[in-house]
Amino acid sequence: MSQIQNLRNFTVQIRGVNNVIVGTGFVVSHTGQIVTCCHVVRDAGGQVAEGVEINVYFPKARNPEQKAHTATVTACFVDHDDDVVVLQLDTTTLPDGIEPAILGMAEGSAGHKFRSYGYRRLDPYQGLWADGDILGFVEAPEDRILHSDPVMLSSQHIDSGMSGSAVLDIERNLVVGVIAETWDSGASEKDRDTSFAVDCRVLTFDPMCLPLADAPPTHPNIMNSNPTGVPPVSQPGRVLNLNNAPAPLQEWVGRVDFLNTLNQDWVDPHCSIVGLIGFGGEGKSSLTRRWLENLLQDSSLPQPTGVFWWGFYEKASVDEFFEAALRFLNDKIDPRVLTSTTIKVQVILAMLNSGRYLFILDGLEVLQQQEGDDYGELTSIDLREFLREFAAGKHESFCLINSRAPLVDLIDFTTYTHRDVEQLTVDEGRQLLKKLGVKGTDAQLNRVVQQWDGYALVLSLLGSYLVDNYGGEIEHIVEIPAPTADEPRYERVRRVLRRYDENLTAVEQKLMRGLSAFRLPVPESALQQVFPQFGAGLSTSTPSEHTPSLNSDSLLTIVQRLVNYRILRHNQQEHYYTIHPLIRAHYLEILHNDLQEAELVHQIIADYYLDSAGETSENPTLDDLAPLIEAVHHLCQAGNYEQAHSIYWKRIYQGDRRVLIHKLGACETNLTLMQDFFPNGDTSQEPQVSNSDNKCFILNEVGLCLMSLGRMEEAPTFYERSIAIALSMEDWKNASIGYRNLAELYAYLGKLTASADAAREALSLARRAESKIGETNSLTRQGRAAYLQGDVETAGTVFQQAEVLEREIDSSELYLYSLRGIQHADYLRRVGSRGYARQVTEANLKICQRNNWVNSISRCHRVLGDLDADAGQHENAREHYNEALKIARSISQRPVLIEALLARGRWAARQGEVAAARSDLEEALNYACAGGYRIHEADTRIALAWMHLANHNYPAAKAEAQKAQLMSDVMGYYWGRVDADEVLQALEQNS
Repeated sequence: MSQIQNLRNFTVQIRGVNNVIVGTGFVVSHTGQIVTCCHVVRDAGGQVAEGVEINVYFPKARNPEQKAHTATVTACFVDHDDDVVVLQLDTTTLPDGIEPAILGMAEGSAGHKFRSYGYRRLDPYQGLWADGDILGFVEAPEDRILHSDPVMLSSQHIDSGMSGSAVLDIERNLVVGVIAETWDSGASEKDRDTSFAVDCRVLTFDPMCLPLADAPPTHPNIMNSNPTGVPPVSQPGRVLNLNNAPAPLQEWVGRVDFLNTLNQDWVDPHCSIVGLIGFGGEGKSSLTRRWLENLLQDSSLPQPTGVFWWGFYEKASVDEFFEAALRFLNDKIDPRVLTSTTIKVQVILAMLNSGRYLFILDGLEVLQQQEGDDYGELTSIDLREFLREFAAGKHESFCLINSRAPLVDLIDFTTYTHRDVEQLTVDEGRQLLKKLGVKGTDAQLNRVVQQWDGYALVLSLLGSYLVDNYGGEIEHIVEIPAPTADEPRYERVRRVLRRYDENLTAVEQKLMRGLSAFRLPVPESALQQVFPQFGAGLSTSTPSEHTPSLNSDSLLTIVQRLVNYRILRHNQQEHYYTIHPLIRAHYLEILHNDLQEAELVHQIIADYYLDSAGETSENPTLDDLAPLIEAVHHLCQAGNYEQAHSIYWKRIYQGDRRVLIHKLGACETNLTLMQDFFPNGDTSQEPQVSNSDNKCFILNEVGLCLMSLGRMEEAPTFYERSIAIALSMEDWKNASIGYRNLAELYAYLGKLTASADAAREALSLARRAESKIGETNSLTRQGRAAYLQGDVETAGTVFQQAEVLEREIDSSELYLYSLRGIQHADYLRRVGSRGYARQVTEANLKICQRNNWVNSISRCHRVLGDLDADAGQHENAREHYNEALKIARSISQRPVLIEALLARGRWAARQGEVAAARSDLEEALNYACAGGYRIHEADTRIALAWMHLANHNYPAAKAEAQKAQLMSDVMGYYWGRVDADEVLQALEQNS
């Protein structure tokens, strides 16, 4: 069992006076029952008695308005002291995104590992997880009357705020206890990791009467192991692709036990991913590089087929990561053939079986949420799904991840191991200072290590500072005051660097500022091309430091000094320079404080990349486009937005060919490029191009990218702003297009009234623009909104009007086609006009195939599959569904993929093919929930209800149907109510 219950999906905050978190609870039923501790309720300001009301908060609720609730005590023990209580939420339906825990008794869990999640505080974080061992039952204290003996736990993570948290037995996949107290050992080492929990068996007693369950079977997604038909090719020999990995440290010290632990993880067949989590500057990257070097030289350990290192600080593009990983695993596959990120992910995962590959992802926090309820979650859905599939897959490959933030997206996998990277010990810190050349007694060196909390990066900087300025004499450390207890960790780095700056020459400082402007590693060759240019205007107090004397030899001498100072890193094997992220942030901030210098530096770097780019291919890879992408970024940073947009439009996007989207499926990259056109990437401000058409394009493109990436809720404001600009220019045509995009978006989000309103606006503006094709498109949007709301008469009238217009535009076309034809056919099938729906769709398919409109081709096959299923032609239906899904996986359109998965899964469920249905429907539900596709979510839950019914799991079927029914009521989604009622009626007949 690799995947277990996701603790965060059922854990809630218990809040007291002034909304302060006082403890933890967890959801135990679909109807809103919550379990927590009695003493947590008291801390929340209430008496432990039925009817007492307290505040609860759901951090993982998808909708912000569903996060804050009240809950009422409905069950507690009067004659017993078991520290548990049952609350009832102020609604009988759980917030979207929340699922109940599956409970079991603690008997049988002794000796097992457990995980928990709760609201202890570790500044600045609150909402942390814990793990440890379930030791077993112990005798109750003499002064307590308990229903069941306490369960003893061993964990170093449990602390105040965790009371009421669930104890998840990861071997049985059951919540078997409720954390109730932790032992305060004071200064003693004895029993310091001891805690106690209440056995969940207690929850079955009157008046709580909660049901317990056996561990449910897990059903991993069934993935096409060869989605392209190209056989996986194992590379001959060992392949090393270290990209921008740091060079091994010459002065490495200590961490022996940690390195041995990583060796154990590497050989553990049940461990697929390890996360090394710690503050920036603790040495995660260096530790990983040391472990890799040791591994490759240790013949007693199994050797990797290949090693793929990717540093997200230098290359944050998820699209580039997948393209590079694909080339690494099989250089015979052209990534340009795989035009969607989804299919690239599927191919990479399939090829993991061709060897024992080692993936190292460094600096992943760049792509994680840094604050709020979603702290630690990945911002890229595709990367999240890749790592979750990596954790769930049956292969021998291994992934090591370095991050400052916990990997909460992997918390529900037993194949994931979290390891904290903490400060150096006193002995290790002393050895590091000595290796750097610091001179002093052991006591003096120990004192420095203790004063600076064993912070590896700071100790390294301090050591180099003393060696370079004072011959290593420890006495001069007093020039840099030791940190106070409350000084933030990263401020310590900045304070040491400010002391460095006082001793750097003007040329050295300018060079560091210039190097910090680069996002990618700086090739050695770039030094001669770039830095003499912006250095030529340098004015210093010393003539000998004036830049004209900065010839090749003197430049390399200065660079080598910076390397010796340890503020610049030189990879001699790969011939490039990098800067530690914290050091880069310091110098980049200084650079941007001088706008004139910053713009000059960025312009020169942009020119360097433009010179490096060469001719632009009509069929490029992302790697081919990398210099142009960097040039656009630096031109925007230089304030040269017009040239940046011109290069983007002509050479990257390639005009109406839309190479970045249609050919490469690089929506993440495109969104990042669009963000460069806003001041400091702040998309709430105006794009900085001067042309209003370009402003509209940028805003509209951001909206489209967010939709394609499944970030639906963020998209409307960008369409609205684009529309406002078009209206101000009296550009009725583009304003109509904007409203049509809004109508489609609102329909996906389940905001059907807003969708209908937007479609009416689009129609009015299309008529004002005298655009018949715009009018036709707007009518179909209006028809779809009416159809989803159950107004079939209006929908029929509007679709008929659109069809008449289609024939006026082109008399050779008898039916609506492309997306218009798809939406018409969906309506016709629903109202029983299946014969006409087939005519429309078969004609549509021919047109779409002739024009290679792959989105609509997939959707045509999906509709034909539905029509064949209705007619009982199930083999034909299977073929159409398979073709629809095959095409949907090859393109970057999330709704098309969801629809194909949903259609095939729904059909399989009605056929009784439970395993196949589960695979498709759970994948569809994940995408729908993550992206906010509310209509699709309701439809998928109804299909899951049919699947559970076929599997005779009636409670689960009822829960899914009721959830879909409630969602449909809220959205005004007529067909969701109809379909949910059908399932519930079938359940009544089986009860």
